[in-house]
Amino acid sequence: MLSGHRDEYSKLVARYHNMVYRVCLKMTRDEESAKDLAQEVFMKAYRALPTFREQSSFSTWLYQISVRRCLDFKRVNDREWRHRSSEAVSESHIVSLQTPEDIVLSKDTSLMLHKMLDELAEPYKSVVKLHYFHQYSYQEIANETGATVRTVESQLYRAKQMMRKRGADLR
Repeated sequence: MLSGHRDEYSKLVARYHNMVYRVCLKMTRDEESAKDLAQEVFMKAYRALPTFREQSSFSTWLYQISVRRCLDFKRVNDREWRHRSSEAVSESHIVSLQTPEDIVLSKDTSLMLHKMLDELAEPYKSVVKLHYFHQYSYQEIANETGATVRTVESQLYRAKQMMRKRGADLR
């Protein structure tokens, strides 16, 4: 298989396509994006076959590629979403009862939180985004990242501690 036989690889694609698609769909929650990402995952895996060391099963290796590709996709889209949503937030504040001072403070707080989140190292950044922005349970995050539930709990706790410390330093 490592020699790159296309017929054998197409059998693997047929065998694991549903698994990869489900991972992508769960992480993106968008069917079209999931289909595109699943194709990208298989292309990336095909090119990376020479690096597959068989220390884990092929499905585990493919799963990790899927999760990493989806996290990359989400990272790019989160930046775009954040930019678009900050414009929408400013428009929605026009009709709100908040004072201009409240609006500025709220926007500043939001920007500061996003900046602190962006400064977090992996895996803390991904775990925080999955839990707080995408409402994943600890078990779902563990399934997506391949970590244990206990590790996810620790990573979230550490991420919150780092963000608290960073927030205190900014005051």
